[in-house]
Amino acid sequence: MGLEAKNVTEETVSAVSKFGYEQELKGSMTVVQLTAFGLNYMLPLAPAVIFGVLLATSGGTVALPFLFAGIAMLLTAFSYSTMVRNYPLSGSVYSYVGRGWNAHLGFLAGWVVTLDYVLIPTITSVSAAYMVQEYFPAVPFWVLLGVFSVGIGLLNLFGVELMNKLGIWFLLLGEFVVWTCILVWGKAVHMDGAGTGTLLSMQPFHFDSVSGLVAATSLAVLSFLGFDAITTLAEETKEPKRDIPKAIFMCVGIGLVTMVVCSYVAMLVIPEWRTHVNDANWMNTVLLQVSEKAGGDLFGLFFTAGFLSSLAVFNMVATAAGARLLYGMGRDNLLPKSIFAAVNKKFSTPHFNIIFIVAIEFILGNTMDINLISNLVNYGAFFGFTALNLSVIWLYYVKKKGESPLKLGSQPNWLPSGLQHIRYFVLPLLGFSVIAYIWFGMDRLALLLGTVWLAIGIAFLFSRTNGFKKLPPSLHEAE
Repeated sequence: MGLEAKNVTEETVSAVSKFGYEQELKGSMTVVQLTAFGLNYMLPLAPAVIFGVLLATSGGTVALPFLFAGIAMLLTAFSYSTMVRNYPLSGSVYSYVGRGWNAHLGFLAGWVVTLDYVLIPTITSVSAAYMVQEYFPAVPFWVLLGVFSVGIGLLNLFGVELMNKLGIWFLLLGEFVVWTCILVWGKAVHMDGAGTGTLLSMQPFHFDSVSGLVAATSLAVLSFLGFDAITTLAEETKEPKRDIPKAIFMCVGIGLVTMVVCSYVAMLVIPEWRTHVNDANWMNTVLLQVSEKAGGDLFGLFFTAGFLSSLAVFNMVATAAGARLLYGMGRDNLLPKSIFAAVNKKFSTPHFNIIFIVAIEFILGNTMDINLISNLVNYGAFFGFTALNLSVIWLYYVKKKGESPLKLGSQPNWLPSGLQHIRYFVLPLLGFSVIAYIWFGMDRLALLLGTVWLAIGIAFLFSRTNGFKKLPPSLHEAE
């Protein structure tokens, strides 16, 4: 048994050993810590990262894309909570699709979702570098990117204990900043007559076209991926079957309210945004412009400090989640096991995976457009979400091997009946349909590049499994 097995409950050790694994990761996280982890991943100031892109893509609204994306994520959250009860393992959709439906499809889901976890830290690092360069234009971009990405990567090597201790405080700080911003923006509109001059307006809900709104919604999903990241910590949670579903719904609910309110009030301040649409610098830092307009330069500095702090926390938890997804795939020998399944004995962290993500982050951050990276992230998310929703239906209605809800004692090979079909069939099917619709409304270049990445994964899997004829030993039970 792993060195840190004493830190987990018997439930976690039993669940891991049931699938032929050894408990190696430190299991200490509670539902509050998991929720903080997911919300920090979402970023309390998440709208700031892609606000300008959503605004230009939709043609005037940011609140609606976040609202629709949040509703879609709530539907998919039901499927996540169901699958984590069945398979409380690291690996997220890789484990859920692989064991609930088909091991080969599970690998492909994990392969494509790696786009999320490897590229998301790149987006935050690039955003941070751009923001700092506003104040220190003489410092080269690559230097700022390197300091941010490498520094946060080093913190990740110390394991989840650091996040456990600081995560809640980081979250409270981030929420304090975002709600302070909302209050100051609202005061400027209501008391000082800035922007629309009224807090009740349809201005924040205007958009140019349905296709633009759908495309913006597909991008907005990026800001909700924190709930998926929670599931990567299943083996580091004291009571995963109970606590992870609770944390998922709390995370999506709180994030949805925060993002919609933040976006709504911000747009009240800048109804004249179209006059700045051709100014790339203004569009890349919209909420900074909103903060300076509403509260002056000093308040703009306050926003920047809070934004950079949130980005640092986001980057830390995103790298942690990505490292554990790669760990799950490496442990099953679908990625080189000696590298991706290696665990640092002192800190109980998959250290090579962290180093790999930081390297990719630095290289791509210096060579790729942030808008394209954002779209590629969501390609991975949409592929994983659609496969996950269908896996719930496959597990309960085709394989007929799903577990009952906890209140029924987690009975194996349980069959839904009556109103239970809503939870295990209707909601997953609805989640699949909504995600698929949004998916095909995203940027065409990103669709093409994402599909190329999927094709590479299929070719890689073909070679690793002798033409899909064999599986790693630990996944035989999945078939």
